[in-house]
Amino acid sequence: MEYKVISSDNHIDLTACPQDLWSSQVPTKWKLLVPRVEELENGLHWFIDGRDVGMWNGVGPGFNPYEKGRLARVDKMYDLGFYTGHHLEARPRPSTPELRLQDLNKDGVDAEFIYGILGTNLRIQHGEMAGWVFQTYNDWAMDFARRGDSDRLFPLAAIPYHDPEAAAAEVRRCARMGMKGGDLPVKKLAYPLWHHAWYPVWEAAEECEFPISFHSTGFTGARLADDDQMAEEYKLEIVGVRSVLFQVDGAETLSAIIMSGACEKFPGFRFVLGESGVTWLPYILDRFDVEYEDRLQKLNFSMKPSDYFRRNGMTTYQQEASIAEIVPLVGEDNIMWATDYPHPDCLFPESQQIIQEQLGSLPAVTQRKIVRDNVAKLYHLD
Repeated sequence: MEYKVISSDNHIDLTACPQDLWSSQVPTKWKLLVPRVEELENGLHWFIDGRDVGMWNGVGPGFNPYEKGRLARVDKMYDLGFYTGHHLEARPRPSTPELRLQDLNKDGVDAEFIYGILGTNLRIQHGEMAGWVFQTYNDWAMDFARRGDSDRLFPLAAIPYHDPEAAAAEVRRCARMGMKGGDLPVKKLAYPLWHHAWYPVWEAAEECEFPISFHSTGFTGARLADDDQMAEEYKLEIVGVRSVLFQVDGAETLSAIIMSGACEKFPGFRFVLGESGVTWLPYILDRFDVEYEDRLQKLNFSMKPSDYFRRNGMTTYQQEASIAEIVPLVGEDNIMWATDYPHPDCLFPESQQIIQEQLGSLPAVTQRKIVRDNVAKLYHLD
């Protein structure tokens, strides 16, 4: 298939997954703990570890019901018929292959790489069960792509975070299934990301030519409300701080993976900073080299830390007003555009307009790299 525009970062959130995906095949010991759906007075709700986490077929990863006026992009999606309710007969567009493909067509996107069930690990207390939940999702996601169009829908594996050996095994299993990459949640990892315990995962990823993504799930350094009353009173202020700083999460992730020596030991290991943005990168890359020269030379790197990113790393972004000016400082070979469908801050259905507005001043070859060539090369589509 010939591709012109590929989104490097789209999603299927747990809220849109089939109601019985896990409950229909769960081992008895986890029957009441795995993600499952129950019908309550206002519709179907997801329960994880026995706790109500919100609506089935909700808005984005937050399991919320649609609320007019809360999010401008969500209002546009609602007007297009995107949100169809929380009842048994509803058909979530993100997890219904033919509807998802309709939305890709409407947005002018030829293919997409799909991150699955982000944040689910934050709600699961049992590591072994989380591994089973991820495996079950991965199997379903591959079937989902086949039922849709496996030349356009490319699910990324959900990689277990509770045990590096289990993670390495799932990398190899998913590579054998035909998946092209995977996402390792950076929150609640069994070991810090800079720990050498993760070397078996990077080794498996290099062996299988299976890029590992670290998708941002939000900056955790910001102070939260002290109590429920404060949280309610300052709801918009808190949302504002967390939303603005969302991509800053990627700076810590990048620092950890570079300083761990992963790229030195496994030169063929490729990684992606999912939804981490671009315009902060020049500062961090500069800090890498300054700090290495000043105090970190005993790490015995064979090249400047910033060069490991340029050789091994990629980042994805949606829209940044200064992207055209920043591309030369980061490298046109390390940036991948994304629409982030179907999240509340996605570009759907205006992706083509935003691409033209923000990348139109760049040379055509650079534009092609960012919206197509880089992601196609990374995941071996060509």
